[in-house]
Amino acid sequence: MLTVPAASHSKPSAVSSAGFGHFHKYVFGAKIASVRKLGRTGLLFALLIALCAAVPVRADILYVSNSGDNTIAKYTSGGVGSVFANSGLTTPFGVAFDGAGNLYAANFSASTIEKFTPGGIGSVFASSGLNHPIGLAFDSAGNLYASNNNSSTITKFSPGGTGSVFASTGLNTPEGIAFDSADNLYVANLGSNNIERFTPGGVGSVFASTGSNAPNGLAFDSAGNLYAAISGSTIGAIEKFTPGGVGNIFASSGLSFPNGLAFDSGGNLYAANAGDNSIEKFTPGGVGSVFASGLSTPRFLALTNDAGVPLPLANTPEPTGLALLALAVLGLLRRTH
Repeated sequence: MLTVPAASHSKPSAVSSAGFGHFHKYVFGAKIASVRKLGRTGLLFALLIALCAAVPVRADILYVSNSGDNTIAKYTSGGVGSVFANSGLTTPFGVAFDGAGNLYAANFSASTIEKFTPGGIGSVFASSGLNHPIGLAFDSAGNLYASNNNSSTITKFSPGGTGSVFASTGLNTPEGIAFDSADNLYVANLGSNNIERFTPGGVGSVFASTGSNAPNGLAFDSAGNLYAAISGSTIGAIEKFTPGGVGNIFASSGLSFPNGLAFDSGGNLYAANAGDNSIEKFTPGGVGSVFASGLSTPRFLALTNDAGVPLPLANTPEPTGLALLALAVLGLLRRTH
């Protein structure tokens, strides 16, 4: 049982670093009322500690589709790889997670979409309304969108698997797709070297075209900037676009026919190099390094935290933790008056 020392009746002016461990016991011990003796500084420390406890730190897990050997591999944040799925896949390209942590994979050759449970058990999610699908992405309502490379259309699937045509104009050999925070869908048009943007209602317009030579995978950073993998040359590049569509080169080294892109919780960007069977990792500043090698024609990427929560949803503080934080702060404030 935790024994809390008797509180001093003198009013301290500050909390020293040496006394932090003692203060920690007061915060999480039974006699929380004694914290009021620490004054305003003590309350700030209590708030900081409670906030850290409310938002757990988790490692990220990267999933990648390998079209060369029909597998989906997963990698720890340290780059240790293992096979997540090796059945039900025929030339897999796009991968995306739903809110429950199920992984969906676009089977390019079979024109189907396979759904995998967090444990890796697969089943066919959709087998109609598809024509060599490549890109996959979920909107905020849980609907799945797939780019059909051969028919130059976008198919929308309800959570139950019912499909309908979302867009059929403004598309030319579409590949990677991604949603912004307002549920606008962005599509990389490989055939016309541009990026098309569709409103939630399906109205399309050209978002960017300058410098987008054979765009492929797309991904948004936390600030709303769009990144596009440029695979029109042997080396390849990654272009960064502001929300207004102004583009510039983010990276041009360490790339070989880059396909899929994905961000981790730290803002690092990962690129699947189909040309040299590797995954390149870029810091927010654009410094690249090899994250993994020895893959089999890697195509697209998706990330979760180690609890299986998809990014970027995993970056949101847990409601339970926030509720506890609010109750703790209210309780401490009441005891100071």
